[in-house]
This record gives sequence, structure tokens and C-alpha cells, in this order.
Amino acid sequence: MTKTTRRRIDKNAVITILATYNPKRKNSSGHARFELYKDGMTVAEYVAIGGKAADIRYDVTKGNIEIK
Repeated sequence: MTKTTRRRIDKNAVITILATYNPKRKNSSGHARFELYKDGMTVAEYVAIGGKAADIRYDVTKGNIEIK
């Protein structure tokens, strides 16, 4: 069995929202966490207010946000 490695997300990376609406199912915890995103906030700020790194990874792969 091989262990998969996950690329670490730079805590100082800046989030840019690309989605024009919240793509998550209403009344879900994912929807609530997507609402926490603000253009220009850092990954560290997002996590500090309750966001999850897994959400960032997912939303980047789906094209909902961009981090730089």
C-alpha cells in the first residue's frame, strides 16, 4: 500500500473567488463555509474563522476559487 502525499497549502496565499454564486447545497456545512470566503483574505484567515483546508483544496480543483 502506498501513502499518498498532499501538497501543503501556503498559509499566506491569497484567495480569489471565481464562482459567481455559492455552488454548495443550501443549509449544508459546506455552504456555510463557502460563505466565509472573501476576496483578498489569506488561507490562514479563512482557517482562523472556521474554514477547512480540505474545502480550499476541493474548491480550487473545481474552479470555485483560486489561491496565489
